[in-house]
Amino acid sequence: MTPNWLIALPFALMPLIFHWMPTWRHNGIWFGVTVAPDHPSSAEGLATLRAFRTAVWLLGLAAVAMALLAPFGPWTLPVAMLLEIVGMFGAMLAARRQTMPYAVRPAAVRSVALLEPPETIPFGLAAPGVPLVILGGAAFYSYTAGTWHHTADLLLAGLVQTGIMLVMGLGILRRSPRARVAANAAATIRFRRVMVEYMIVGAWLMSALLAAVAVAPGIPPMLFPVVFPALAIPYVWRLIRLGRASGAGGDGTPDECWKLGLFYFNPADPAIFVEQRFGIGYTVNFANHATWIFAGVIGALSFSPILLRYL
Repeated sequence: MTPNWLIALPFALMPLIFHWMPTWRHNGIWFGVTVAPDHPSSAEGLATLRAFRTAVWLLGLAAVAMALLAPFGPWTLPVAMLLEIVGMFGAMLAARRQTMPYAVRPAAVRSVALLEPPETIPFGLAAPGVPLVILGGAAFYSYTAGTWHHTADLLLAGLVQTGIMLVMGLGILRRSPRARVAANAAATIRFRRVMVEYMIVGAWLMSALLAAVAVAPGIPPMLFPVVFPALAIPYVWRLIRLGRASGAGGDGTPDECWKLGLFYFNPADPAIFVEQRFGIGYTVNFANHATWIFAGVIGALSFSPILLRYL
């Protein structure tokens, strides 16, 4: 395979991902809009999907052609990437506009569990304990081997990054809606737990890889982009299945609070994290002041290795 084909590969994968992304959602959500349960399979819903997929593949083919031919110099690849990403999100916004006339109001009645015990973090104390043991063991090995001054920054960065992932997982567990639509209550809880479990296992894997690089610098860098997607695949598949298994009624958030279908602004909602409407995972409630406090904590953790150098 030539280098040009290697460069073109990510451009070819993007339309494949976006092709299926509209189906990775709650029942009752179509292109970020709350709709009747039968709308996605209706003639109008399928026509919107076909138009979206056609645009996505045409943009993907154009980007791949630019990556392969690179006729205009080194700036061709950034332009191709910008064309593909902006164009595909533009196609999503066009599909959302086509879907808006079929929007239905979410049910005014919300469900909430009053008697169920609080959700516990997956794996219990092992969640923070495993990366601490791994990174601590690597630090001890580096110290006894006399290489601590070469590996300290790497191990500290690993500790901070795994800590950020665990804090975000805990935030999702504690500050995301538990069940606002009765038909989706069980699926929502399972979805959140699988997501947090994935973040914890990802933190374990990151700490293990960084510890391995610290004690054995000869490990190939290509291991990172191979191992993390391999870990993501089974979890993403589980999350997709949970989304499809949800009942009708959407996610209980108002359509008008989703700006461009991607950004959630609802000052009346106490949640920090809410499920994304397009794609998989969670996004934040940008109108909640607690969101920015949480972001400040994450930012402080991110810059702590740099600050510690001057202490």
